Parts: sequence; structure tokens; C-alpha cells
Amino acid sequence: MEKAEVLEDEYQHLFLKPLLNASTLLITFQGETEALTVSINEQGEMKKISPPQTSNLTFYGNQAEIIHLLHGDISLQHLIQSGRLKVKGSFRALLKLEAILWLTNGFFQRILKN
Repeated sequence: MEKAEVLEDEYQHLFLKPLLNASTLLITFQGETEALTVSINEQGEMKKISPPQTSNLTFYGNQAEIIHLLHGDISLQHLIQSGRLKVKGSFRALLKLEAILWLTNGFFQRILKN
């Protein structure tokens, strides 16, 4: 199980810490052939985990577009509005993830390389 730190520098710490509450955020990205599930806890640690029974958010879409999203090359909002990415889960978790993606600027690409 890989683990990485979301809160890398003081600038990110100031803005991300309020987003990371006591409950762990579970996010699943489901492509055509494989899925990636990550958990982000209140300390800002992100782990790649085996898919749980339920996630706070599950994204369904083209694997290439999901990879571009996680690298920070395309915005989550753009993919959802264009209909190229489907979302199942709470709106609050979606807003939280969008803020994390924007503030970390492609942070998830390091998890994908492992």
C-alpha cells in the first residue's frame, strides 16, 4: 500500500487543512478496464487501497481522461459538465475533492506512478 503526503508545504497546509476533517475521504476512479481507489485522511496522507464496498465518490469514465484529471491537465468541473465523466456520491465530497485537486496541482500523478 503506497502512502504519500498531500500537505507538502506550508502554503498548501494553510488551505488544505480545513478540507481534511476527521472522516477519511474514499475516492474510486473507474475506467474501462481498471479501478483506482485512494483514501485521504485528516493528516493529509493519501493511500492507494483496494476498492471498498462503498466510496464517498466514484467516478466513471475514459481511463485516459481520468489520468489527465489526476495529473492536473484537465479540470474535474470541465469533465463533469461535458458529460465525459460520471460521478456517484455526495456533492460535499465532490467539492472537497475539486478543491484538493486544484490546490495540489496534479498531486495524484505521484500515486499513479507507483
